[in-house]
Amino acid sequence: MSDHRIDDQPPRVLRNAEVVLPDRTALADLVLRGPTIDSLLPPGRGQGVEVHDLGGRRVTPGLIDLHVHGGWGVDFYRDDAERIASVADRFLASGVTSLLLTLHTGPIDEMLDRIANAADACELSPVFAGIHLEGPFLARDRKGALPEEGIHAYDAELLGRIVEAARGKLRVMTFAPESLPPAALGGLHSLGVGLSIGHTSSDAAAVRQAIAAGARRCTHLCNAMPPIHHRDPGPIVELLLDDRVRVEVIPDGRHLDDRVLEMILRLKGPDRVIAVSDAMPLAGLGAAAGSFCGQEVQADGERATLADGTLAGSVTFLPEALARTASALQLSPSRLVSLGCTAAAQDLGLPRTGRIGSGGRADLVVWEDGRAQATLRGGEGELPPEWRIA
Repeated sequence: MSDHRIDDQPPRVLRNAEVVLPDRTALADLVLRGPTIDSLLPPGRGQGVEVHDLGGRRVTPGLIDLHVHGGWGVDFYRDDAERIASVADRFLASGVTSLLLTLHTGPIDEMLDRIANAADACELSPVFAGIHLEGPFLARDRKGALPEEGIHAYDAELLGRIVEAARGKLRVMTFAPESLPPAALGGLHSLGVGLSIGHTSSDAAAVRQAIAAGARRCTHLCNAMPPIHHRDPGPIVELLLDDRVRVEVIPDGRHLDDRVLEMILRLKGPDRVIAVSDAMPLAGLGAAAGSFCGQEVQADGERATLADGTLAGSVTFLPEALARTASALQLSPSRLVSLGCTAAAQDLGLPRTGRIGSGGRADLVVWEDGRAQATLRGGEGELPPEWRIA
């Protein structure tokens, strides 16, 4: 049955677009009605009250970043909801149409306040699809740059307070299988929280048990977990070989060697690898100094580190990281779209998002020379006036 509210809206046409589809690129006219892609037609066939000629520019679904801590000087953990919301349009302009506000954890009362603040920010901008909480039930010996005071022993009451503070906005929680019992995983899974294995020293058996209890994703695979050993495979091999699990990767060229990333892509196959930025507040500022996770951080425009050299998130936003990876690994546009949005949309349970096709949501980005020239979210957004021909 058609939705008359959509059918009654006047069509908007993106003519002569190089559309990236799941298996190929094709020159086509994209016909939009309100927030929805109505149809894909041969070039020149689309008719509407508003027609824009893209001149062969590439169109992809909007990028989705499920692990980002901030950027342009804004810290999703430290800043208030209004300041967090102030960067939503900058993410949109870059080609990211949805993201999860990712929070490290801290002292309990402070952490709960910060979760509630992030929930407020989610209500201020639809770009924020929810919260990714990185902790607090993690392995201390794999904390990376996360603050020591943000790692807590499992407590059912604390978990309940976390869920309450998030007010339905908690979409992903990173946990170490050795720090969160399987019985607790089932309760979180039933609430629609994505259970993400990370910051762990667990063995393969504990990872299998966590997956059996509902864990279906991994936080930045290979980072903050033991490397593969031929007699003790640890978490990485289990996460790679289980087809039920999607894995995050940080493709900034710093967190993973490109040959390792290529191996992950080959083993996991289409739509099982989620590219994330893990961008931190100094991202977008070039060479700069500041704090992150309560610690002093130095950034040189390519990487951010603590005083001891530990990587402290990334200073590369998702569009730039994907462009770098496409060049390094010679990835097809379709494979890049899978990495940048399709797998993430599936992970969030958004079947109409992350692919271009009739009936899909019109979250779209127009690219030229690797840079976003225009972004539509739900069909809304401005296009350059010189593109309009009717």
